[in-house]
Amino acid sequence: MIDEARRCAANPGTFVKVRWASLVEEGNLKVATMADVARLAGVSRSTVSYVLSGTRPISGETRERILAAMKDLDYTPNALAQGLAGRRTGIIALIFPLSEIGFNLTEFEYIRGASEQAREDGYHLLLWPFGAGEIDEVRKVVNQGLVEGVVLMEVLTSDERVNFLLEADIPFTTIGRTADPHELAYVDTDFEASGSMAVEHVARLGHTEIGFLARNQTDLDAGHGPVVRTRDAVLAAAKKLGIRAHVFTASPTFPAGWDAFDNIMATAPGLTALLELNEPATLGLMAAAAERGIKIPRDLSIVAVNASEGAAQMTRPALTSVSPSHSDLARLAVKYLVRRLRGEDYSAFHTLVIPELIERGSTAVAPS
Repeated sequence: MIDEARRCAANPGTFVKVRWASLVEEGNLKVATMADVARLAGVSRSTVSYVLSGTRPISGETRERILAAMKDLDYTPNALAQGLAGRRTGIIALIFPLSEIGFNLTEFEYIRGASEQAREDGYHLLLWPFGAGEIDEVRKVVNQGLVEGVVLMEVLTSDERVNFLLEADIPFTTIGRTADPHELAYVDTDFEASGSMAVEHVARLGHTEIGFLARNQTDLDAGHGPVVRTRDAVLAAAKKLGIRAHVFTASPTFPAGWDAFDNIMATAPGLTALLELNEPATLGLMAAAAERGIKIPRDLSIVAVNASEGAAQMTRPALTSVSPSHSDLARLAVKYLVRRLRGEDYSAFHTLVIPELIERGSTAVAPS
Protein backbone atom coordinates (compact mmCIF):
# COMPACT_ATOMS: atom_id res chain seq x y z
CA MET A 1 0.00 0.00 0.00
CA ILE A 2 2.77 2.44 0.96
CA ASP A 3 4.77 1.60 -2.18
CA GLU A 4 1.68 2.27 -4.26
CA ALA A 5 1.27 5.61 -2.56
CA ARG A 6 4.87 6.57 -3.30
CA ARG A 7 4.45 5.74 -6.98
CA CYS A 8 1.42 8.03 -7.06
CA ALA A 9 3.07 10.82 -5.07
CA ALA A 10 3.23 13.07 -8.10
CA ASN A 11 -0.55 13.13 -8.17
CA PRO A 12 -1.84 12.35 -4.67
CA GLY A 13 -5.41 13.23 -5.52
CA THR A 14 -5.53 10.53 -8.18
CA PHE A 15 -4.11 7.96 -5.76
CA VAL A 16 -6.73 8.79 -3.16
CA LYS A 17 -9.61 8.66 -5.62
CA VAL A 18 -8.52 5.27 -6.93
CA ARG A 19 -8.22 3.80 -3.45
CA TRP A 20 -11.50 5.40 -2.31
CA ALA A 21 -13.29 3.95 -5.33
CA SER A 22 -11.98 0.49 -4.44
CA LEU A 23 -13.27 0.85 -0.91
CA VAL A 24 -16.72 1.76 -2.21
CA GLU A 25 -16.69 -1.27 -4.51
CA GLU A 26 -15.73 -3.48 -1.57
CA GLY A 27 -18.74 -2.22 0.39
CA ASN A 28 -16.64 -0.47 3.04
CA LEU A 29 -17.97 3.05 2.55
CA LYS A 30 -18.86 4.73 5.87
CA VAL A 31 -18.39 7.96 7.80
CA ALA A 32 -14.64 8.53 7.54
CA THR A 33 -12.35 8.38 10.57
CA MET A 34 -8.73 9.33 11.11
CA ALA A 35 -7.86 5.65 10.64
CA ASP A 36 -9.55 5.73 7.19
CA VAL A 37 -7.48 8.77 6.19
CA ALA A 38 -4.28 7.07 7.35
CA ARG A 39 -5.10 3.84 5.52
CA LEU A 40 -6.02 5.67 2.31
CA ALA A 41 -2.94 7.89 2.37
CA GLY A 42 -0.62 4.99 3.18
CA VAL A 43 0.66 6.47 6.45
CA SER A 44 0.24 5.85 10.16
CA ARG A 45 -2.62 7.36 12.15
CA SER A 46 -0.10 9.34 14.22
CA THR A 47 1.22 10.95 11.02
CA VAL A 48 -2.29 12.15 10.20
CA SER A 49 -2.56 13.50 13.73
CA TYR A 50 0.73 15.41 13.32
CA VAL A 51 -0.51 17.03 10.12
CA LEU A 52 -3.70 18.10 11.86
CA SER A 53 -2.02 19.43 14.98
CA GLY A 54 1.22 20.73 13.50
CA THR A 55 3.14 19.29 16.44
CA ARG A 56 5.79 17.62 14.24
CA PRO A 57 7.26 18.45 10.83
CA ILE A 58 5.88 16.31 8.00
CA SER A 59 7.25 16.31 4.45
CA GLY A 60 5.33 18.28 1.86
CA GLU A 61 4.67 15.18 -0.22
CA THR A 62 3.16 13.27 2.71
CA ARG A 63 1.18 16.28 3.86
CA GLU A 64 -0.37 16.74 0.42
CA ARG A 65 -1.29 13.06 0.24
CA ILE A 66 -3.02 13.24 3.63
CA LEU A 67 -4.89 16.44 2.78
CA ALA A 68 -6.03 14.91 -0.51
CA ALA A 69 -7.28 11.85 1.38
CA MET A 70 -9.18 14.04 3.83
CA LYS A 71 -10.83 15.93 0.99
CA ASP A 72 -11.87 12.87 -0.97
CA LEU A 73 -13.11 11.06 2.13
CA ASP A 74 -15.01 14.17 3.24
CA TYR A 75 -13.27 13.76 6.58
CA THR A 76 -13.94 16.46 9.17
CA PRO A 77 -11.42 16.36 12.02
CA ASN A 78 -13.03 16.52 15.41
CA ALA A 79 -11.82 18.66 18.24
CA LEU A 80 -9.94 15.76 19.82
CA ALA A 81 -8.12 14.77 16.66
CA GLN A 82 -7.09 18.34 15.89
CA GLY A 83 -5.89 19.29 19.34
CA LEU A 84 -5.57 22.85 18.05
CA ALA A 85 -4.11 25.19 20.64
CA GLY A 86 -5.45 22.97 23.41
CA ARG A 87 -9.02 23.62 22.33
CA ARG A 88 -11.60 21.55 24.20
CA THR A 89 -15.37 21.30 24.25
CA GLY A 90 -15.79 20.50 27.94
CA ILE A 91 -18.38 17.85 27.04
CA ILE A 92 -18.31 14.08 27.53
CA ALA A 93 -21.05 11.70 26.41
CA LEU A 94 -22.80 8.83 28.13
CA ILE A 95 -24.10 6.34 25.55
CA PHE A 96 -27.00 4.57 27.26
CA PRO A 97 -29.69 2.80 25.20
CA LEU A 98 -33.31 3.44 26.15
CA SER A 99 -35.42 0.46 27.14
CA GLU A 100 -39.02 0.01 26.04
CA ILE A 101 -40.25 2.12 28.97
CA GLY A 102 -37.38 4.61 29.21
CA PHE A 103 -35.05 4.64 32.19
CA ASN A 104 -35.85 2.77 35.38
CA LEU A 105 -34.65 3.71 38.86
CA THR A 106 -31.53 1.59 38.72
CA GLU A 107 -30.52 3.03 35.34
CA PHE A 108 -31.12 6.54 36.66
CA GLU A 109 -28.59 5.88 39.43
CA TYR A 110 -25.91 5.36 36.78
CA ILE A 111 -26.90 8.56 34.98
CA ARG A 112 -26.98 10.61 38.17
CA GLY A 113 -23.59 9.34 39.34
CA ALA A 114 -21.96 9.99 35.96
CA SER A 115 -23.47 13.47 35.74
CA GLU A 116 -22.35 14.44 39.23
CA GLN A 117 -18.80 13.21 38.68
CA ALA A 118 -18.52 14.92 35.30
CA ARG A 119 -19.59 18.21 36.86
CA GLU A 120 -17.08 17.82 39.69
CA ASP A 121 -14.34 17.26 37.13
CA GLY A 122 -15.31 20.34 35.13
CA TYR A 123 -17.25 18.65 32.33
CA HIS A 124 -20.82 18.64 31.07
CA LEU A 125 -22.46 15.27 30.46
CA LEU A 126 -24.35 14.68 27.22
CA LEU A 127 -26.72 11.69 27.23
CA TRP A 128 -26.89 9.75 23.95
CA PRO A 129 -29.72 7.17 24.04
CA PHE A 130 -28.31 5.09 21.17
CA GLY A 131 -28.75 1.31 21.14
CA ALA A 132 -26.10 -1.23 20.25
CA GLY A 133 -27.50 -1.52 16.74
CA GLU A 134 -27.38 2.23 16.03
CA ILE A 135 -23.70 2.33 15.16
CA ASP A 136 -24.23 4.83 12.33
CA GLU A 137 -25.74 7.34 14.78
CA VAL A 138 -22.77 6.93 17.09
CA ARG A 139 -20.42 7.49 14.13
CA LYS A 140 -22.20 10.66 13.09
CA VAL A 141 -22.10 12.31 16.48
CA VAL A 142 -18.54 11.28 17.31
CA ASN A 143 -17.26 12.61 13.99
CA GLN A 144 -18.91 15.98 14.57
CA GLY A 145 -16.39 16.60 17.33
CA LEU A 146 -18.98 17.61 19.93
CA VAL A 147 -17.46 15.60 22.75
CA GLU A 148 -13.99 14.98 24.12
CA GLY A 149 -14.69 11.45 25.30
CA VAL A 150 -17.34 8.80 25.79
CA VAL A 151 -18.63 6.52 28.55
CA LEU A 152 -20.33 3.50 26.96
CA MET A 153 -22.98 1.44 28.76
CA GLU A 154 -25.00 -1.71 28.09
CA VAL A 155 -21.96 -3.34 26.54
CA LEU A 156 -22.31 -6.54 24.50
CA THR A 157 -19.77 -9.35 24.69
CA SER A 158 -19.01 -8.52 21.04
CA ASP A 159 -19.83 -4.84 20.55
CA GLU A 160 -19.47 -2.97 17.27
CA ARG A 161 -19.61 0.37 19.12
CA VAL A 162 -16.45 -0.55 21.00
CA ASN A 163 -14.70 -1.42 17.73
CA PHE A 164 -15.73 1.92 16.24
CA LEU A 165 -14.60 3.96 19.24
CA LEU A 166 -11.22 2.22 19.16
CA GLU A 167 -10.88 2.91 15.45
CA ALA A 168 -12.00 6.53 15.82
CA ASP A 169 -9.23 7.04 18.38
CA ILE A 170 -11.52 8.87 20.79
CA PRO A 171 -10.91 8.38 24.53
CA PHE A 172 -13.62 6.25 26.11
CA THR A 173 -14.39 4.02 29.06
CA THR A 174 -17.08 1.40 29.47
CA ILE A 175 -19.46 0.44 32.24
CA GLY A 176 -19.49 -3.22 31.31
CA ARG A 177 -17.00 -5.16 29.22
CA THR A 178 -16.68 -7.24 26.11
CA ALA A 179 -15.62 -10.89 26.06
CA ASP A 180 -12.01 -9.77 25.57
CA PRO A 181 -11.65 -6.40 27.33
CA HIS A 182 -7.84 -6.14 27.51
CA GLU A 183 -7.78 -3.01 25.30
CA LEU A 184 -10.52 -1.28 27.29
CA ALA A 185 -10.66 0.99 30.28
CA TYR A 186 -13.69 -0.38 32.10
CA VAL A 187 -15.69 -0.61 35.29
CA ASP A 188 -18.12 -3.48 35.66
CA THR A 189 -20.12 -5.43 38.19
CA ASP A 190 -18.91 -8.97 38.71
CA PHE A 191 -22.08 -10.56 37.37
CA GLU A 192 -20.57 -14.01 37.68
CA ALA A 193 -20.33 -13.37 41.43
CA SER A 194 -23.86 -11.89 41.43
CA GLY A 195 -25.39 -15.04 39.96
CA SER A 196 -23.46 -17.35 42.27
CA MET A 197 -24.29 -15.32 45.38
CA ALA A 198 -28.00 -15.27 44.55
CA VAL A 199 -28.11 -19.05 44.03
CA GLU A 200 -26.14 -19.74 47.19
CA HIS A 201 -28.49 -17.52 49.19
CA VAL A 202 -31.66 -19.36 48.18
CA ALA A 203 -29.90 -22.73 48.49
CA ARG A 204 -29.11 -21.96 52.13
CA LEU A 205 -32.83 -21.36 52.61
CA GLY A 206 -33.61 -24.84 51.32
CA HIS A 207 -34.85 -24.04 47.81
CA THR A 208 -34.15 -26.85 45.36
CA GLU A 209 -35.95 -25.62 42.22
CA ILE A 210 -35.36 -22.06 41.09
CA GLY A 211 -35.86 -19.80 38.09
CA PHE A 212 -33.91 -16.97 36.51
CA LEU A 213 -35.96 -14.21 34.82
CA ALA A 214 -33.89 -12.41 32.21
CA ARG A 215 -34.75 -9.69 29.76
CA ASN A 216 -36.02 -10.72 26.36
CA GLN A 217 -34.38 -13.42 24.27
CA THR A 218 -33.02 -10.76 21.94
CA ASP A 219 -30.70 -9.52 24.67
CA LEU A 220 -29.43 -13.02 25.32
CA ASP A 221 -28.88 -13.67 21.62
CA ALA A 222 -27.10 -10.32 21.21
CA GLY A 223 -24.70 -11.13 24.03
CA HIS A 224 -25.80 -8.48 26.52
CA GLY A 225 -23.03 -8.79 29.10
CA PRO A 226 -24.95 -8.57 32.42
CA VAL A 227 -27.72 -10.93 31.33
CA VAL A 228 -25.44 -13.52 29.71
CA ARG A 229 -22.93 -13.57 32.57
CA THR A 230 -25.61 -13.77 35.25
CA ARG A 231 -27.50 -16.53 33.45
CA ASP A 232 -24.36 -18.60 32.98
CA ALA A 233 -23.35 -18.11 36.62
CA VAL A 234 -26.81 -19.08 37.88
CA LEU A 235 -26.83 -22.28 35.85
CA ALA A 236 -23.28 -23.18 36.87
CA ALA A 237 -23.91 -22.53 40.58
CA ALA A 238 -27.20 -24.45 40.52
CA LYS A 239 -25.53 -27.44 38.89
CA LYS A 240 -22.75 -27.40 41.45
CA LEU A 241 -25.24 -27.32 44.34
CA GLY A 242 -27.58 -29.91 42.84
CA ILE A 243 -30.40 -27.42 42.33
CA ARG A 244 -32.74 -27.50 39.35
CA ALA A 245 -32.71 -24.17 37.49
CA HIS A 246 -34.92 -22.78 34.71
CA VAL A 247 -34.32 -19.72 32.52
CA PHE A 248 -37.25 -17.47 31.55
CA THR A 249 -37.34 -14.30 29.46
CA ALA A 250 -39.74 -11.37 29.26
CA SER A 251 -39.70 -7.92 27.75
CA PRO A 252 -38.78 -5.28 30.35
CA THR A 253 -42.37 -4.10 30.91
CA PHE A 254 -45.00 -4.51 33.61
CA PRO A 255 -47.50 -6.31 31.30
CA ALA A 256 -44.81 -8.74 30.12
CA GLY A 257 -44.00 -9.60 33.71
CA TRP A 258 -47.68 -10.14 34.50
CA ASP A 259 -48.00 -12.52 31.56
CA ALA A 260 -44.75 -14.29 32.44
CA PHE A 261 -46.02 -15.37 35.85
CA ASP A 262 -48.49 -17.94 34.53
CA ASN A 263 -45.90 -19.30 32.08
CA ILE A 264 -43.34 -19.70 34.86
CA MET A 265 -45.76 -21.49 37.17
CA ALA A 266 -46.97 -23.77 34.38
CA THR A 267 -43.45 -24.61 33.21
CA ALA A 268 -42.01 -25.20 36.68
CA PRO A 269 -44.82 -25.91 39.17
CA GLY A 270 -42.28 -26.92 41.82
CA LEU A 271 -40.37 -23.63 41.61
CA THR A 272 -40.09 -21.84 44.98
CA ALA A 273 -37.46 -19.14 44.29
CA LEU A 274 -36.94 -16.70 41.43
CA LEU A 275 -33.81 -14.70 40.66
CA GLU A 276 -34.40 -11.77 38.35
CA LEU A 277 -32.47 -9.30 36.22
CA ASN A 278 -35.53 -7.57 34.77
CA GLU A 279 -36.74 -4.80 37.03
CA PRO A 280 -39.91 -3.65 35.18
CA ALA A 281 -41.15 -7.18 34.46
CA THR A 282 -40.63 -8.23 38.07
CA LEU A 283 -43.11 -5.60 39.22
CA GLY A 284 -45.72 -7.10 36.91
CA LEU A 285 -44.87 -10.63 37.99
CA MET A 286 -45.28 -9.77 41.66
CA ALA A 287 -48.63 -8.14 40.97
CA ALA A 288 -49.80 -11.23 39.12
CA ALA A 289 -48.64 -13.45 41.99
CA ALA A 290 -50.64 -11.39 44.48
CA GLU A 291 -53.71 -11.57 42.23
CA ARG A 292 -53.47 -15.36 42.28
CA GLY A 293 -52.98 -15.63 46.02
CA ILE A 294 -49.24 -16.40 45.89
CA LYS A 295 -47.56 -14.70 48.83
CA ILE A 296 -43.98 -13.48 48.79
CA PRO A 297 -41.86 -14.80 50.43
CA ARG A 298 -44.03 -17.50 52.00
CA ASP A 299 -44.79 -19.22 48.68
CA LEU A 300 -42.19 -17.67 46.39
CA SER A 301 -38.84 -16.08 47.26
CA ILE A 302 -37.47 -13.41 44.93
CA VAL A 303 -33.90 -12.10 44.64
CA ALA A 304 -33.21 -9.03 42.51
CA VAL A 305 -29.85 -9.00 40.72
CA ASN A 306 -28.36 -5.55 40.09
CA ALA A 307 -31.29 -3.60 41.56
CA SER A 308 -30.59 -0.24 43.20
CA GLU A 309 -31.76 0.58 46.71
CA GLY A 310 -34.58 2.69 45.30
CA ALA A 311 -35.77 -0.05 42.99
CA ALA A 312 -35.60 -2.70 45.72
CA GLN A 313 -37.76 -0.56 47.99
CA MET A 314 -40.51 -0.10 45.38
CA THR A 315 -42.22 -3.36 46.29
CA ARG A 316 -43.80 -4.85 49.40
CA PRO A 317 -42.05 -6.76 50.66
CA ALA A 318 -38.88 -4.94 49.64
CA LEU A 319 -36.64 -7.06 47.44
CA THR A 320 -33.60 -8.89 48.66
CA SER A 321 -30.87 -7.90 46.21
CA VAL A 322 -27.36 -8.71 45.04
CA SER A 323 -26.01 -5.40 43.75
CA PRO A 324 -23.16 -2.89 43.74
CA SER A 325 -23.47 0.87 44.17
CA HIS A 326 -24.46 1.93 40.66
CA SER A 327 -23.66 5.57 41.33
CA ASP A 328 -20.14 4.64 42.46
CA LEU A 329 -19.63 2.53 39.33
CA ALA A 330 -20.63 5.42 37.06
CA ARG A 331 -18.49 7.89 38.99
CA LEU A 332 -15.44 5.67 38.63
CA ALA A 333 -16.01 5.26 34.89
CA VAL A 334 -16.10 9.05 34.48
CA LYS A 335 -12.99 9.43 36.63
CA TYR A 336 -11.17 6.94 34.40
CA LEU A 337 -12.29 8.84 31.29
CA VAL A 338 -11.12 12.19 32.66
CA ARG A 339 -7.76 10.67 33.55
CA ARG A 340 -7.48 9.37 29.98
CA LEU A 341 -8.28 12.85 28.67
CA ARG A 342 -5.46 14.19 30.82
CA GLY A 343 -3.03 11.81 29.19
CA GLU A 344 -2.69 9.09 31.82
CA ASP A 345 -1.90 5.51 30.85
CA TYR A 346 -5.20 3.64 30.98
CA SER A 347 -3.74 0.11 30.93
CA ALA A 348 -4.52 -0.28 34.64
CA PHE A 349 -8.06 1.15 34.43
CA HIS A 350 -9.82 -2.18 34.96
CA THR A 351 -12.18 -2.54 37.92
CA LEU A 352 -14.54 -5.43 38.61
CA VAL A 353 -16.84 -4.66 41.54
CA ILE A 354 -18.04 -7.45 43.84
CA PRO A 355 -21.77 -6.94 44.61
CA GLU A 356 -23.32 -6.97 48.07
CA LEU A 357 -26.15 -9.24 49.20
CA ILE A 358 -28.77 -7.27 51.12
CA GLU A 359 -31.65 -9.19 52.67
CA ARG A 360 -34.83 -7.13 52.84
CA GLY A 361 -37.82 -9.43 53.08
CA SER A 362 -38.54 -11.08 49.75
CA THR A 363 -36.72 -14.34 50.59
CA ALA A 364 -37.56 -16.96 53.21
CA VAL A 365 -37.09 -20.62 54.01
CA ALA A 366 -38.49 -22.83 51.25
CA PRO A 367 -42.06 -24.00 51.87
CA SER A 368 -42.24 -27.58 53.12
